Amino acid sequence: MLSINKYLQHLEYEGKAFNTIETYRYHLIAFGAWLDEQKMPLRDLKPTHLLDFKEYLLQLQKSGRTVNGILSCVRNYFDYMILNEEVQFNPVSKLMKINVAPSSQRRLSDDELNNFSGYISTLPDHTKAAFHLMLGTGARVSEIVNLTKANFSFIDGALYINIEDAKWGSDRLIPVMLENSARIVADYVNALDVSSELAFKCSPRTLQRHASNFSQKTGIAFSCHVLRHTFATRLLENIVVWITCLDINI
Repeated sequence: MLSINKYLQHLEYEGKAFNTIETYRYHLIAFGAWLDEQKMPLRDLKPTHLLDFKEYLLQLQKSGRTVNGILSCVRNYFDYMILNEEVQFNPVSKLMKINVAPSSQRRLSDDELNNFSGYISTLPDHTKAAFHLMLGTGARVSEIVNLTKANFSFIDGALYINIEDAKWGSDRLIPVMLENSARIVADYVNALDVSSELAFKCSPRTLQRHASNFSQKTGIAFSCHVLRHTFATRLLENIVVWITCLDINI
């Protein structure tokens, strides 16, 4: 069986996000453990065996969405092994996908956002500034933790971050759109001595752990992704209000 670590390194070279790589690691290790239990050589796997694996996951009461994600990881892993001539065909059929209803995610309320702002005010300065930057830009966790002081700039009095080599290979110049967050981040960044070192000196896992702690303490359904979704939704709501105030017929 081709080394999982080699495949994960390949994903890293492709620029996959840290969370994506860790998800692949978790799912592929679980798949490997199942294979060991079945005493089934990888080269001998057929679609019927993967159907057994799918039913095994369902017996563990995994949701349809989770099962689809695991099978997708395994299918992509087999595609990589085909390219490396480890196997000749992919036994994970796309027909195994479970039809699930699209999920809807609500944004945080103003009270919940105020609650979160109070929570992060108790955190160390670098962590507090990182979360305020997420609040004010909607940037991904993986993008925030990779910023250096050189990625920050002031343009016409506004604080911007320059995200390089982002997801989908895009570069983006983003303003920090909340005044209080911009002030907190600017004070933190201006105090940094070296422009080439990582500004926040923390991993995505650290920020996600704080997000989970906040959720557990308050009972609020919260994650870093919810924060990003909230930023985008509030931005859209403000645009709608702005258009309405202009009294434009569309």
